[in-house]
Amino acid sequence: MIMSTKIEIWTQQSKKVKDLLVKQQRLTVKKSYIEQKYGSEAKIFLTAYNFFVKEAKKIVEKPKDAEYPFWAAADPQTALSGGKGVLIKLKVPQNKVVFFDKKKWNKILNLSYIADDQEDLKKHKETLEKYGINDDSEIILSPHYPVLKNKIKKSWKKLFEGKNDGFNSEKKGAAIWELRSEWVKEFVESNLNNFL
Repeated sequence: MIMSTKIEIWTQQSKKVKDLLVKQQRLTVKKSYIEQKYGSEAKIFLTAYNFFVKEAKKIVEKPKDAEYPFWAAADPQTALSGGKGVLIKLKVPQNKVVFFDKKKWNKILNLSYIADDQEDLKKHKETLEKYGINDDSEIILSPHYPVLKNKIKKSWKKLFEGKNDGFNSEKKGAAIWELRSEWVKEFVESNLNNFL
């Protein structure tokens, strides 16, 4: 059996997640957790998350009981997602980590088109104007505009461009399908002031 190189990553989780991890030794993310966390906004997040899952499981095998990933980063500052919680320092086999471009991920979370360049973005905006559409999210969340919807979702595949071989200048985000207690190296109570 070939051993995978281990890398250090950080994730911010609630105290409840930390306590469950200590108790259960392994955790995965369920759809119901996302619905509970985001309430009426869950549909928007799940649109982006469903895309992520569909593509990321082609890169790193997803355990059957994992419905969605845990988000992580190379350092504690980047891992901070706002609010209080617990930063968890992990040492994870690199072949268990999906690396992605955080800037592109933010566009997907906003249900936006990822342009190839400024000219492509300009053309896309002109197309929206032609149809009287103010925002890409109107396309994604409506039952109309199947061609435009497909174009936007196809652009999202740029999130995973390049090799899945670690953090670099573009790939600053990471995701893992599970949290395992044996990966934990440190728990740090977090609030933004600790790391600024």
